[in-house]
Amino acid sequence: MESLKLDKIKLVAYGLPLLVFLISIVIGLSPILKQHPELAAAIIYDLTLTVPILFLILSRNTNISKLRAIPLFIIGIITATYVLPESGQQHLSYLKTYALPAIELIALGIIALKIRKGIRIVKSQIEPSEDFLAICKKSVEEIFGKSKFALFISFEITMLYYALFSWGKKKLAPNEFTNYRENGNLALMGALLMVIGIETFTFHTLLVKWSSVVAWILTGTSMYTALMIFAQIKALLQSPTVLLGEKLIVQNGLISNIHIHLDEIHTIEVCTEEMKLEDLKIGNLGLSKESTDHTIALYFNTPQTIEKMYGSTEVCDVLLLHIDNRNGFIEKMNNALKKLRH
Repeated sequence: MESLKLDKIKLVAYGLPLLVFLISIVIGLSPILKQHPELAAAIIYDLTLTVPILFLILSRNTNISKLRAIPLFIIGIITATYVLPESGQQHLSYLKTYALPAIELIALGIIALKIRKGIRIVKSQIEPSEDFLAICKKSVEEIFGKSKFALFISFEITMLYYALFSWGKKKLAPNEFTNYRENGNLALMGALLMVIGIETFTFHTLLVKWSSVVAWILTGTSMYTALMIFAQIKALLQSPTVLLGEKLIVQNGLISNIHIHLDEIHTIEVCTEEMKLEDLKIGNLGLSKESTDHTIALYFNTPQTIEKMYGSTEVCDVLLLHIDNRNGFIEKMNNALKKLRH
């Protein structure tokens, strides 16, 4: 009964602002606006101020994050831009020039503070259970909710964090295992960085004679790709696979990760050959669907979900992964599984 009451409160908290939002759009698209152009200002402030303020008032006694008023404000500005004619957007231009940048800075500041708080909490734990990506994702979701957009933003922030701010090599604990020393991934990515640097300079020099715009677009794309590869290298060095109590956290830098409860693992075995099973879905932590450098196979009791770049996911019954110290990893895993099952 209490759950039903809470659902009704949440429905009102979202429903009434949505109703105001829809009514404003209808008026903005109707002939009424042509007859009374002075309504444009009222529509702008309804979309950008009334809706988020109404949401804040209605959600004050709920566990709904009040920070979600920020994306409501941004959505209101975007909607007003497309719904209203240019002649009626004078007040909107004021909001875009002064209010929107301030709101964006506030949102970034709040995310940064929450990430910092999350990192402090994790560092204070004897056995940290979350990496930067998980902390960042939780912080961003408080503002934008659980959405593809939130996952995209959290990935971008995490990439910048590893590329620009996270330095130093992680010292491995007995329950942590690397996955990059024996498969040549670091050497491959280092070579890619060199190729991108040389090719970008060469093509930019040639293209700028034909079109400076195209040249700089290509250069910007190449620089972004290089930044992502550099961040992946540093994430690999600092985010090992971790056996933590009754949970196994397997990470492949920024590319993918999976959190597995040991209860869900049926068997674990050495596996270095290509695997094809008709009745089971085989997954891996790489970019391609086929794995060529795995050393371990984990068989699950129920399908598990791999989280990949930009919020994409993959479900698997068997996980193929590369672990450098595979014998030590299997020994640790079997001991943990025996302890859990007895």
